[in-house]
Amino acid sequence: MSRITRPLVIALLLAAASFAVADQLPRGRTGQGVIRPENAKPVDETQLVLVAEPEVEVDGLKANIRFRTAAPAPAATVYFGTFEPDQQWTIPRYRRAAKEIRADMGTEHVVELKLGSLMAPEVDLVGAAKAGGAVVPYRIEVYDAKSARTVFFDRVFAFQDGKRAPTIAEGPFVDLVDASSAVISWETDLPTRGEVIAAGKRFSAPGTSTHFEIPITGLKSGAQTPYRVRIESGDFAFESREFAFKTDDPSSGELVFASFGDSREGVGGGESQFGGTNYRTLARFFTAAAESGAEFIIHSGDLVNGYTTSSTDFAMQLAAFKRASGIVGHSVPVYEAMGNHEIVMDSFDVDGVGVVSFDKTGEDSSEAAFARAFVNPRNGPKADAPGAPTYDENVYTFDRGRCRFVVFNNNYWWSSHAETYGGNLEGYVMDDQFAWMVRVFNEAKNDSRIDHVFLVAQEAMYPNGGHVADAMWYHGGDPAKNDGVDRRYVVARRDEIWRAFVGTGKAAAAIFGDEHNYNRTWIGDELDPSYGGGAWQIISGGAGAPYYARETNVPWAKFVKTFSARENWALFRVKGSRVEIEVRSFAGELIDRAVLKD
Repeated sequence: MSRITRPLVIALLLAAASFAVADQLPRGRTGQGVIRPENAKPVDETQLVLVAEPEVEVDGLKANIRFRTAAPAPAATVYFGTFEPDQQWTIPRYRRAAKEIRADMGTEHVVELKLGSLMAPEVDLVGAAKAGGAVVPYRIEVYDAKSARTVFFDRVFAFQDGKRAPTIAEGPFVDLVDASSAVISWETDLPTRGEVIAAGKRFSAPGTSTHFEIPITGLKSGAQTPYRVRIESGDFAFESREFAFKTDDPSSGELVFASFGDSREGVGGGESQFGGTNYRTLARFFTAAAESGAEFIIHSGDLVNGYTTSSTDFAMQLAAFKRASGIVGHSVPVYEAMGNHEIVMDSFDVDGVGVVSFDKTGEDSSEAAFARAFVNPRNGPKADAPGAPTYDENVYTFDRGRCRFVVFNNNYWWSSHAETYGGNLEGYVMDDQFAWMVRVFNEAKNDSRIDHVFLVAQEAMYPNGGHVADAMWYHGGDPAKNDGVDRRYVVARRDEIWRAFVGTGKAAAAIFGDEHNYNRTWIGDELDPSYGGGAWQIISGGAGAPYYARETNVPWAKFVKTFSARENWALFRVKGSRVEIEVRSFAGELIDRAVLKD
C-alpha cells in the first residue's frame, strides 16, 4: 500500500470542502431565466455612425458611394485604390481621394469616385485598363458629431466593363484546420456561386449565396496547401489570387502559435478608434504574428467596443475587426474568444436601480451574433437553463500538434444585475459549461496523444491590474466589497476550474486578456495547497485598448514574475515536452521570454 502523506491528506480535505462550498453558496438568480423589470423605460445605447451598409452604384467609369449617418454630418471623403498584386498580406493601398460636394450638414451622403483615375499608367498596378475593371477597396472618412471625432469605414467593391461586379467583401478566411481538412469561408457583396480550388480538386457550395463556409478535405498532413476561391454570377467569374495555409502535423511534436486580446478602441483618434476596434494595433500584431511563423492566432476577447443596444452596430463592429484579421486570415487561422465587450443588449431605466442591461435573446443574442461572424469549432456544451443563449462557437475545444486548447466563455449570458434579475454574472461559469470543461480536461488527461493543455478565456482568473474588482475574483467575493452581495460563488467556481485544469497533469498555460497589460504569474500550491500542482497564468490584453497599471492588493501578487503596461502580443513555441513564450511590444521590444514547461 502506498503511503499517504499528511500534506496530501490536507490538500484532499481542502478540495472536498471547497467543492461542497461551491454547491451551497448563495447566487441569487444568477444562472436562471431573466425576469425583465416591469414598467421600465428602454434605453438606447448605441455607437452607430452609419445606420446601414454603404451602397455602391457603378455607371461606366463613375461610382457613387451612398450612405446614411445616424446624425447630421458634414461633407465626407472617400479614399480608394487597389490591392497590390505582389503583396502577401492583404492590406489596401489607397491612391485616390474624392470629396463629397456639399456645404451643409446632412444624414444622406453621396461621394462620386472617378474609376478611370485608377487606370492611369503610373498607378495601374493590377492592369485595370487592360482588363476593363478591378477590385476597389475604399475607406469612408466622416465626422461624427456625437463623439466629436473623425471615423472610418473600410469596404470593397468591383467593377467590370462599366458595370458593378460581385466581389469577395470579407475574406477568404481559413479555419478549423487539422491534419487533413480545413474550412474556407468568405462573404460576397452580391449573391454568387462559390467554390474552392485546392489539392487538385474543386469543392463547391450548392446554389447561390453571399455567405460561404466550404470544407476542403483529403489534404496532406503538415504541408503548405495552396488554394484559390472562385465566384460566379451569370456570365461573370472572378478567381482570387493563390493563398496557402499549413495543415496540422500531430506527429512532429512542434507547434508555434500567437495570442493577444483586448483590441477594442484605444485613445488617440485615427486608426486607434476604428469602427469599435484599435485597427492600428491589430494590423501590426496580426502581421507580426504571421511573419513570426505562427500557425494560428488566438484572440482572447474584447475584440470590439460592444455594449450596444443595436444589432446592426454590433455586426458592423465585428466586421471592422474582420477587416484587420482578414489581413492574414486567408493563410493563418484565427480563433476568437468572447469578451465582456462582445455584448449586444437590451437596457432599461429602472427606478431606484438605474440602468439594467441584459444580453439579447435567441438569434439576437450576443452569442448568436458572434457565431454568425466567425467560424469556430461547434463542440461546446448545450445550454441547460431556460432561455439561455447558445454556446455554439463561443465555447469549444480543438487540438493542434500534441496540444489541446480549451476555450471557455466567462462572459456568457451577461446581465448587469444577475443576482436580482437573472441571466449570468460577468466572470461566472455556469454548471453546464463547467461540467463540459471537466469532461474535456479528463479526456485530455487520459489521451496519450495530448502532451499539453492550454486554457483560454477573456476574464482573468487571477487579475493583477484593472479588474481585481470583477473578472473571476470580485475582491474574493467579499460582500463588504461588492455592495453587500456575496460573490464567493464566483471564486469557488474559479478554484474548481483551476484544480481540474492542473489536475490533467498536462497544464501548460492559462491565457487571458481583460486587463490591458501583460503579466506572467505562477498559480500553484504556494497560493492554495488544494490546487494539486500549478501552472502559469498569462495575461496578454494589450492589443490596443486603454492601458491598465498594476494593482498589488491580491493574494497572488508575490507570484507575478513579469508585468508591463505596454501594448503586447505573445508567441508560444512548443518543442516536444518544452513550452516557451516570447512577448513583444508594438515597437518590437522584448517584454518577456520564459520557459513555461520543460
